[in-house]
Formats: sequence, structure tokens, C-alpha cells
Amino acid sequence: MNYFESSQYASQVDDFLHWFYDIKIQLPQVSIPLDSIEVSKEEILDAKVNSNQYSNYLYNENTDEQISITSLSDEELKQLIQFSKYEKNQQLLQEYQNYNYSEKDAFYYQLTDTNGATYSNLPSDSVPTLNTIQIPYKGNNQDNFARVNNNSHNYGLTGTLYLPKASMGDSTILQSYQQYTNNKIFLVIGFTITMISLLPLYHYYKKIQSTSIQLPEQLKWIEAKYKTLPIEIKVILFIWTIILLQDYTVFGYWNIQYMFSHWLNTITKFASIFLLIYVFILQFKRLIYLLKNPSIIKKEWENGLYSTNIDDIRNLPIYRKVFTKVLMYTIFIGLWGIIIGTSIIDGFAFLLVGAISFVLALIVLLKIQRSCKTIQVINDSLDSMAQGKSTSDIHISGQGLIPDMAKNINIIREGFILSNQKQSNSERLKTELITNVSHDLRTPLTSILNYVDLAKRSDITAEERQEYLQIIDNKSKRLKVLIDDLFEASKMASGAVELYKEQVDLVALMHQSIAEYEDKFIEHQLILRSKTSAPQMYAYCDGRKMYRVFENLFGNIIKYAQSGTRVYLEMLYEGSEIVITLKNISNYELGFDIVELTERFKRGDSSRNTEGSGLGLAIVKSILDLHGATFELSQDGDLFKVTIKIKKL
Repeated sequence: MNYFESSQYASQVDDFLHWFYDIKIQLPQVSIPLDSIEVSKEEILDAKVNSNQYSNYLYNENTDEQISITSLSDEELKQLIQFSKYEKNQQLLQEYQNYNYSEKDAFYYQLTDTNGATYSNLPSDSVPTLNTIQIPYKGNNQDNFARVNNNSHNYGLTGTLYLPKASMGDSTILQSYQQYTNNKIFLVIGFTITMISLLPLYHYYKKIQSTSIQLPEQLKWIEAKYKTLPIEIKVILFIWTIILLQDYTVFGYWNIQYMFSHWLNTITKFASIFLLIYVFILQFKRLIYLLKNPSIIKKEWENGLYSTNIDDIRNLPIYRKVFTKVLMYTIFIGLWGIIIGTSIIDGFAFLLVGAISFVLALIVLLKIQRSCKTIQVINDSLDSMAQGKSTSDIHISGQGLIPDMAKNINIIREGFILSNQKQSNSERLKTELITNVSHDLRTPLTSILNYVDLAKRSDITAEERQEYLQIIDNKSKRLKVLIDDLFEASKMASGAVELYKEQVDLVALMHQSIAEYEDKFIEHQLILRSKTSAPQMYAYCDGRKMYRVFENLFGNIIKYAQSGTRVYLEMLYEGSEIVITLKNISNYELGFDIVELTERFKRGDSSRNTEGSGLGLAIVKSILDLHGATFELSQDGDLFKVTIKIKKL
């Protein structure tokens, strides 16, 4: 393959196009002065609607207040947008200046962009070129240039690149081209030498093809041992030989180039290759013999490792630790047998080894006895559990398979107990949910029906009928809000909600929510005290969903907090998290587990006299779960506390 059709050359061309697009096209666009940056009316209108993107510019550090974007004039908004664009341009400018374009001076070019502008650095005099490439590339091996064509399309560039014979700047293309050419020469030389070297081996193979292969007398024991090996081991050895041959291959030009500069390593490698080829031929001849005699293959398979140990293999996942211990004991006994054999020569050593063997045997017997007792205890506990009887924990100390089994059984037992408790709680909450849904939906619906009947009466005045219709309208809207909240809670719980995550200033979001509910706090005589670790605290989240979190929490406080008390709101850093804490005094006695407040239709007042659907905290928990944040409820008497932890950006 020609170098100028290779993936390496394609990568170098792509690097040049990257430099050209960044420096020749993009750089002039981001280098314009601040006052020359254009701002459209649509951008000004969008800034008024989506003010979050400019929230970091609207914070007044002196007064610790967030300036409302609606208080700015169009001219001030224009300047704000200009400055935002200018900052982004400066970041891009810094990136362009710091990026290392290795092939920035490699080509002469004549290129045209999508606007019809032509760029060229062709000299006035003719320059000898090594390669000419059209953009987009339409030559051979287009798969290698797929990225070049894709990026040139994205850049909107067409034209021609000319690679001069003389290197320009710091370009490495000519060096890579020369190395590629040298490697091809080494490849041809190495392949020729290899083929010549294989000729004697081929003649030897033809000579022994019709005769039986005989190993030297000194190596016949190897052949005898090889025949007794299980068939699986023979296959592994055969594959291993092939892998070694591939590892020692000389058909890669990188290896050839290395061989020419390291002649001693080359000789060693060729000797290893010839030895491996010889062993491979012996194994290959044996393979052909087996293929011609299927009965021998069947017999060897029956005597193989798999067939003779199939039961053990099936049980290996369960008894892996036992198998490992048995294997270790076997190795130890074998080594100990060797020690005993060598100690026979010396009488004292033999007595010493014998005494040690007796002590070791006694220790092993005691360990087996203890294991058997433990297994019996586990078996009795499992029998009791199978019969549905209550059992106590199995107390077994130590490490190993049996203690681990006992611990796992204890965990399963605790899991059954917790599962039964959760099932009971689930049934109770399900019953409460059905009751609460029925009550909260039926109450406004019954009221609507009653007022409809009253409005139908002919003996009422027009003012009374209008009053009834107004009540029906209010109740209908209340019912719609309830159904919408239930629908949203169900969507949140099922995870069927798409999040649009971005960098969000939670402090700004909090102040925005406080401003929204300020009148209601005053109306209910609640004093809000807020505290933050920093003027801006950023998190990667969905801004609209997080606003709903603050909205539901503040709404919950207004409904259930005791009038004339303070509400404390803190937003602090703890490690890599932002911790948001809300504390208020409850107006109702919480006579149940407050964790149940995150269940749908669970409300703080058991009489259900307050407004609300009982879905607020359930929606909050679902939103935070989708963000991977934690949501905790706690109480100390009438002090109600909400804690939210979310990763900071």
C-alpha cells in the first residue's frame, strides 16, 4: 500500500486541516473587539426568558443580592450579552494558542470555505511536490480517510493540498514517509531470507513424510510421556507451540529492522523458530494420525481430564475453597513425603520427622472433627428454617468456607425478617394510599356535584347561581391540580422523566424561590433566615426540576409550619457535596414515622384539613433520586428538618 493512502498519512492531513480551520477561519472570528460583537434582538429576548445563563453576571457582591434581569434595559442587556460572548471568545482564543498543531506547516494549500472565501499560500514560483491530495479525498483506501472527509465536511472546506519534497516547519510527514519506505525494504529482505531458510526444512519434511518419525534414543522418554498426557494437555501444548511460533514471527517489518541492528538476537530467534517448527511438525503428524483413527481419539477423550473429573468440575463453583485446600494439602503431603524419604538415612531425623507427622495428623483430625460439628449446626438451622420455625444466629468464629457459609445464612435469615417487615409496611401503606386517594379525589368531586345540583335549581337568583359556578370552578381547578400532581409523582417514581442537566447556581435558584414565596411567608407570619457558604454554589442538575424542589419544600413549610416561628435555610459545602438544610416548627403533632411523608398522599395533618395533595415531598424525593442526590427527613419533637445532599460542580 502507498504511504499516501495509509491511515498515518490521513491522520497527518487531518491534523493540518484542524490547524487551518482553527487558525485561518475560527481565530479571526473570536479575535474581534468587545464593542464589535453583534447582538440580535432575538438574543436579547431570549436573555429575558432564560435568565439563568447570565445569573453569574447579575450577582451584586456588595449587597449580596441577585439583580433581576427584567430590571435591565435593552442596551444593558446588549452589553451583558456582548461581554458573555467576549469571555467565551477569549477561552477559545486561549485554546487555539495552547494547542500543539504538529503538521501546521506541512502543506501548500488552496482551499475554499462555505462562504466562498478562498485561502492560498501557493508560492509564485513552481515548487516540486511529493503528493497532491484533493479535499474531500476521493482516492483509494477511502476508509483510512473517513475522518478527513468527515471533518472537512464539518469545517466546510474544499480544495487541494500540496506536499512539497522539502520539509516545511516542524512537519514530520517526510520523516514518516522515509521510515515507511525503509520498512518496506526491510520487509522484502526479511521475507526473502525467511523463504530461503525454509527450503532445507521443506526438503527434510519431504524426506521424512513417508517414514515414521523417530526421536533420538536420549529423547524417547519424552515421546512416551507425551503419549500418556491427557488429550486436553496435548491440545494446550499444540496451541502453545502455535502461539510461540506467532510470537517469534519474522514477517513484520518492525521486527526485521530490529534484527538487522541486533544480529546476535537474530541468530537466537531463528534457532528458536527452527526448534519450534520441528516440534510443531511432530505434533502435526500426531494430529493427522489421530484424525485417521477416530477410535483412538474417542479412547483418549474418555481418559481425559474432563471425562474423568466431570462430577468434580460441575461441583467446582460450590466447593472451590475445599478443592483449593485439598490441592494444597496434596502438595504439602507430597513434599512431606519427600522429606520423610530423605530422613530414612538418618535415624534421629527419621524419628523427628515421624513425631512431627503424628502431631500434624492429630491437628488435621481435630480440625476435621470441629468442621463436622459446625456443618451439623448449619444443617440443623437450615432444617428449622425450611419448616418455617424461628432460628437464632449461627455463631461460628474464624475464616474459611464454613464460617462464610454460616455468615451468609445469618444474612439470609435477617433478610427474610426485613422482607416480612417491609411487606407488612408496604401492605399498610398501600391501604392508606387507596384510602387517601379516594378521600382526596372524592371530596372535591362530591362538592362539585352538590354545587352543580344547586346551580340547576330554578328558584335561585342569578347572583347565587354565579357564586355556585365560581365555587365549582375553584373545586375543578383544585381537582385538576391534584390529578396533575399525582400524574407527575407517578412519572417521577417510574423514572420516565428526561433531565436537562446544566451548570446551575443553587444560591440564585434559592433566592428566586424565596422571592416567589416571600408574600406567603409574611401572610403566615413566618420569619425566614437563610445562610450560604458562598455567593455562588454550582451543581450539575436540571434547573427547572430543582426549582420545583424548592417550590414544594417552601409550599410544605407554609402549609404545616407553626405561625410566628422562624424557618432556617442553610446551603453549605461539606467535602464534595452541597448540603441544603431546612428547619421549621411543625404546627401538627407527627404521630408516625416521618419517612412515610415521602409516600404519595401522606400528609402532615391526619385530619387532612389543610390544602395540598400530599404529593409534594414524594415529588421532591423522586426528583432528587433522579439526580443521584440524597433526601432525608428527621424530627426532634416538633422540630421538622429536611436535609438534601447533592454533588457540587
